[in-house]
Amino acid sequence: MLLLLAPMLWLTVAARYNKAFVAVADAVVQGQTALKALGSHISITHPRMAEPVSLDSFTLHFGLILLTVLVLAAVGIPTLQRVAWLAGMWAGMFVLHVLGVAALAMAIGWSAGSGGAGDLIFRLFAVFWGLVPAVIGGLWAFLYWIPRASRPASTAEMKAAKAEPT
Repeated sequence: MLLLLAPMLWLTVAARYNKAFVAVADAVVQGQTALKALGSHISITHPRMAEPVSLDSFTLHFGLILLTVLVLAAVGIPTLQRVAWLAGMWAGMFVLHVLGVAALAMAIGWSAGSGGAGDLIFRLFAVFWGLVPAVIGGLWAFLYWIPRASRPASTAEMKAAKAEPT
């Protein structure tokens, strides 16, 4: 049930999350490029740009939601360990959001005067952001499950896993 609710519940906190990570990313960027959270969009402005660039933040959030659902859907993880994995992934994704958006904003500011480089920057950012959550999820699954799959489970562990509510 919680698995299905996670993406819907995210909509209630997404705007506050945007404000938090954009404020940090804006402090990282410094200079003439400015970032601003506008609900579900992130606005990037620079004096050499005629109009601000708008980024739909849900493009970034899909990775956070993907990793959350991956951890929630995994079976046999005790509740406390599941919460720790979620907290670690959320903190890691927050840092990636800050660094990724700051890097994008700096690249957009750099390309504002060079003309034509903006398309390449957006393509690289899209590929990077499309692959990062899948790679993190794959690494997590590999590092978490391979060691457990390679050793036989004891009867006590199997009983504990069945008794643990997920």
